[in-house]
Amino acid sequence: MDGTTLVQLRQSLGLLQVAFDASSEAMVIVEPSGEVRWANQAAADLWANGLAVLLIGQPLEKLLDQVTTNSGVPLAPDAIEHPLQRLKRGDGKGVFGIRDLLQQLEWRQIPQQDPGYLLLLARDLGPQERALQQQRQFVNQLAHELNTPLAILKGTCRQLAKQAGAFGGDSKNRIQQAQQEINRLVRLMRNLLVLTDLENGRRQLMLKPVEICSWLDQWCASRDLPVGAELSIIQCSSDFRVVDFDQSALEEVLEQLLSNSLRYSESPAVISICLVAKEPNLIELHWHDQGPGIKARPHNQVFDRFVRLEEHRNPNRPDGAGLGLAICEAIMQQMQGSICLGSDCCERVGAGFVLSWPQVAAK
Repeated sequence: MDGTTLVQLRQSLGLLQVAFDASSEAMVIVEPSGEVRWANQAAADLWANGLAVLLIGQPLEKLLDQVTTNSGVPLAPDAIEHPLQRLKRGDGKGVFGIRDLLQQLEWRQIPQQDPGYLLLLARDLGPQERALQQQRQFVNQLAHELNTPLAILKGTCRQLAKQAGAFGGDSKNRIQQAQQEINRLVRLMRNLLVLTDLENGRRQLMLKPVEICSWLDQWCASRDLPVGAELSIIQCSSDFRVVDFDQSALEEVLEQLLSNSLRYSESPAVISICLVAKEPNLIELHWHDQGPGIKARPHNQVFDRFVRLEEHRNPNRPDGAGLGLAICEAIMQQMQGSICLGSDCCERVGAGFVLSWPQVAAK
């Protein structure tokens, strides 16, 4: 390399450093040993009082030693939802409190010849993101506050139903209607509390190695399906590897998908499940039914809270709360997995979902 080329290289590196330091995102590169190799100025401002040199050589554990959930609940370093534990299971992101500041964290492996280098990004939430977080906290607090009075109302209606014969007219029907509406509110509050517990870290998922095919066979066999409905596993090789997941949490996700398939199918639901190993470290569960399908765009809106698609509205069927798929997404994220609509959801009859796990352990 001649002198001119070396000068040009140094100038290019200098310009890159200026660009990185001008970024509002905190950027940190971590070596395979777990120590900080490089940091920009925003990272220095966040973690080292503005002195980037103080970050070099620091262990990543020290940078993330005061992490809270997005609602301010402290996270222990060994908690499953702590960034240190989540990044061990692959790339990801989430909203956390860092040094008393709410930050959007994102981490990804740097592909190169020497594996193990990690890029960690942190940025302040924008006004809309902060407003959304505050809105969610308000709704979550409201759900907790309404839980007790709803339980009292439910018990009162139950007592009135027992004495309905003593009332005249159509009192019995009115009491039944009140019970149905209260039960609907109770389900809504229960779903909101599930989301709250997942976001605030109060619900601790326990990831354990489980032979997914055997577990899935047992789950399907134990479902009590309506007459004519079918639920079958069409692909699940006996030599599938063990997957780390929380059994009760995955059951909750599948129960929600099953409930939706049964709910929206005009005729007895026909549901198929298959497991596909896409890569050595990725396994996918494909869920597909023969119902009306999902044509809405953008597709990811179906996982937003309180979203109820107009295409599925039916005057003869009461609307749901629009929280089921949001819960599925939150649970899969807690297990370091994901859920999305199948890529061919608009071309095929019925609705399709894909559940993915990034880690597959050898049997």
